[in-house]
Amino acid sequence: MPAITDLSGMWRAFSEIDAGSMREDAQITPRLAVIGPRDRTSLLEAALQRGPRATNQLMTAVPHFQFPLSAKDLDTLAGYDLRIALLDSTADLTSDDVRALGAQPGPLVLVIEQAGKSSIVSGPQESAGAASVTMVAAWLEDAKSVQKTLLPAIADAMSDSAVALGRAYPGLRPAVVQDLIQRTCMTNSIYAAGTGVAEMVPGLGIPFAVADVIILTKNQLVMAYKIGLIMGETGEFRDVLPKLAGVVGAGFMWRQVARELVAFLPLGVVLKVAIAYAGTYATGQAIYHWYATGEKLDRQQLRQIFNEALVRGKEEAVALVERMRRHDEAALDEPAKASRRRIALPRRRARAV
Repeated sequence: MPAITDLSGMWRAFSEIDAGSMREDAQITPRLAVIGPRDRTSLLEAALQRGPRATNQLMTAVPHFQFPLSAKDLDTLAGYDLRIALLDSTADLTSDDVRALGAQPGPLVLVIEQAGKSSIVSGPQESAGAASVTMVAAWLEDAKSVQKTLLPAIADAMSDSAVALGRAYPGLRPAVVQDLIQRTCMTNSIYAAGTGVAEMVPGLGIPFAVADVIILTKNQLVMAYKIGLIMGETGEFRDVLPKLAGVVGAGFMWRQVARELVAFLPLGVVLKVAIAYAGTYATGQAIYHWYATGEKLDRQQLRQIFNEALVRGKEEAVALVERMRRHDEAALDEPAKASRRRIALPRRRARAV
């Protein structure tokens, strides 16, 4: 655990960030294929290609196939990272083609086209040796339906390759970035909640606060660089980092650090977790806004985003602390239950009359 004057832990933690692997993984283009009538697949392909910073890169081709599928088609589709099948109705779910696609490994998104409908019928569901299937109701001619439901479902179906997916298909960038920001917010919140109780112990507050600054900042840096990669960034981490720090603003970042350094005071774990959540959220939104528009958020806009996220952060913090409390109570209660089981006297057998 680092002392207040020990900066070596911070530099060591930052040096452990494997930016090279992140960049290499982001450049491996996931292969998507769409199955359905050509007029419908072209709508989806256009939605995948339209997005922030789309004009600065080459379009990633999305091959299309039509029902019925031949044996050759099925063999070819088995080699794709994600298959998206456009269906006319739920009756098509039992067709031989859909069954064959579902029997193949890898994620499969089934889109049931219904005018005026927009919902995820069921999230990714896996079965042994078969595809991870997601079912979505959406209308491809309704841009809002596509952006609100279908594109996020496609991104979620390949969450393990989300950065590369957003980088290759601009239409998926908003959904991928927002999911990345939310996941990082929760990661930092959970970490802050885990160390929050220890910071209430006299003498431990400052060391834990310094450790928090290191870990939370490291997670934010990784998030920021991944957002850049999603948005088509080509620079190396050491070259991009100063630029991203300038986007957020050194003053704002140092105020976050200051809050963490005084977290050992009796301000409460909930507030500490909420600050970790809100600071991470505001950082992510500032980076994304800059990449998407080329403009920096001003101090007032950044403050507004932070304050709004602080409200959500407090809600998440209360839920986290309550779950941790229940977990701790269960852990403490288990030895007592075990002890009672050990000392319990055997029941006497009833004597026969």
